Amino acid sequence: MPEIHPTAIVDPHCEMADDVSIGAYSIIKAGVRIGPGTIIQENCHIHGHTVIGARCKIGPTSFLGLAPQHMKFDGEGSWLVIGDDVIVRELASAHRSINPGEENATRIGNRCMLMCASHVGHDCQVGDDVILANGAQLGGHVKLGNKVFIGGTAAVHQFVQIGRLSIIAGNEAFTHDVPPFAAVRYGGLKGYNAIGCKRSGMSPEAIAGVRGAYHCLHSHRTMPAAIAEIRMQYDHIPEVMEIVEFIAKSKRGVMPSIRFAQELTPMGEQT
Repeated sequence: MPEIHPTAIVDPHCEMADDVSIGAYSIIKAGVRIGPGTIIQENCHIHGHTVIGARCKIGPTSFLGLAPQHMKFDGEGSWLVIGDDVIVRELASAHRSINPGEENATRIGNRCMLMCASHVGHDCQVGDDVILANGAQLGGHVKLGNKVFIGGTAAVHQFVQIGRLSIIAGNEAFTHDVPPFAAVRYGGLKGYNAIGCKRSGMSPEAIAGVRGAYHCLHSHRTMPAAIAEIRMQYDHIPEVMEIVEFIAKSKRGVMPSIRFAQELTPMGEQT
């Protein structure tokens, strides 16, 4: 039987594995499903159609599956799905999707970590091994690739997409897409995520190609010129072509190189 603290309020229609632990004063409402080995700590609120995977650690005082912050939400049948081995720290939150049905769920992948007071907005699609540092905020419909790192208090505008293995510095706020393997600081693409790429096990050739591709983005004022140069030099490297394909499919446009972003700032001030 699950271990439920006497002060916790758990709806009898919840589904949970036999070894789940529910801490003091937590509230778990109907429709929630909790996988084996998961620990819900004190003062957590978990609502709606929320699925939490195995071996997760939730809280204390985190909020999962609450209604999306959207004026047109009608309150019907929306979902939040969280993978296995996810850590959600104190005051972190993740909201359900706008549209009904599990296929439209807000999703958080496996082995993610949501640090204190971070937020995953409605309809976000978060990949595996993603880390949101303290206070990081994802607007609605944001998509994060695998192994993305978002720095503390960074704010990601709704519908923005961030490619895998990108790293975003703290205190950034941006409205454009970020290609795979990028490093973002001072309002633009500062370079590539050298440490993240190395730790991921990428080959030396792939890392050299990614470094060269970002050098092209810094060296050419227009995106078509940069892409043409990248294709000419690195079209044999799959990771580089992943960058090119991401840029080609971007609907919001890609963040500029920090070199050009700073030139566009009034009076030459840094962003």
